Amino acid sequence: MPDADPADPDVTAEFRRLMGLFATGVCVVSAPGEGDGAPAVMGMTVNSFVSVSLDPMLVCWSLQNSSSQFAQWLGAERFAISILAESQQAIARRYAARASSGLIASDFDWSAAGLPVVKGALGRIECRSWATHPAGDHTMILGEVTAMDAPEASDTAAPLGFFRGRFCRIAQ
Repeated sequence: MPDADPADPDVTAEFRRLMGLFATGVCVVSAPGEGDGAPAVMGMTVNSFVSVSLDPMLVCWSLQNSSSQFAQWLGAERFAISILAESQQAIARRYAARASSGLIASDFDWSAAGLPVVKGALGRIECRSWATHPAGDHTMILGEVTAMDAPEASDTAAPLGFFRGRFCRIAQ
């Protein structure tokens, strides 16, 4: 195994390829945004979502430091995470775009606590910002779970997966 030199573009490309072999689920992280009139949302597709702790209940996702919405995400006091179903690939693509022009409020329902959650998602987790930690070219955002639900339809729906840089089906 060759030494890992992050300054070498070939090594970082190999690392990216290797990490693509780890299949993950796909989520949209969302929060109320700044808007004129109708409620606005900011949303971002992530596959870096992970549970961290049961007591307190904590989850984490990673935000690229060069994101056009970096400051807004770091300033968000609350956010929601929607776990996407296999049928929601178009939503995942929309919120993976770098610019905010693709955000569509009609993709979301509003929770009782006033957080935007993706309509038809397998599961939804509402969080209060807990901590942020710099991590290289990303920042880890930890959230304390304040509410959660998984509609009954999620018992039979397939999750959306991501493997080798592409969306995939995760067999049940």
